[in-house]
Amino acid sequence: MTRGMWQRSATWVASIGFCLGAGCGKDTEVSSPSRAGSKAIPPPVEIVGISGIDAALAQRRGRGVLLNFWAVWCAPCVEELPELVETAHEYRERGGELILVSYDLMLPNLENEAVREKVTRFAQERGIDVPILIYDAPDYDAINAHFDLAGGVPATLAFDRHGKLVDREDQQAKKARFVQMMENALAR
Repeated sequence: MTRGMWQRSATWVASIGFCLGAGCGKDTEVSSPSRAGSKAIPPPVEIVGISGIDAALAQRRGRGVLLNFWAVWCAPCVEELPELVETAHEYRERGGELILVSYDLMLPNLENEAVREKVTRFAQERGIDVPILIYDAPDYDAINAHFDLAGGVPATLAFDRHGKLVDREDQQAKKARFVQMMENALAR
């Protein structure tokens, strides 16, 4: 096993353990966003590294951005998505944006295109119409260090119009918290 593969596997095990402790393994019936059932325009879904995430943030300078780290296999992540997407829709006209960063390539032995199709289908079924970036790298320590993440999902970061981190939530949140984060991102 190469060093990169070992790091990815070790980080995966640690993240799954963290996620299970937070309830990601619970069988949860999750409601869809209010737009579910409508034929939403498929979201752009790209497989990227850290530079791709940084580029997506840079493209949105001048706007407030919520950057959410999640995965389809994480029940708390899926549970918070409807309120997160709803908040993004409500703030679009004021300059608010949402970018979802999927950790669905975290699990070993997955094919990039199969994961992209799965995430795209998941988004379409739930009416999610915001950009989705699927993070792919040999290990997750780099992204955790780059964004100062605790390592588990969900996590949401708020960036102001200048690209400065102004708020963060390192666990599942509700709509009121997302509204507060978006307000903080747009206030500066």
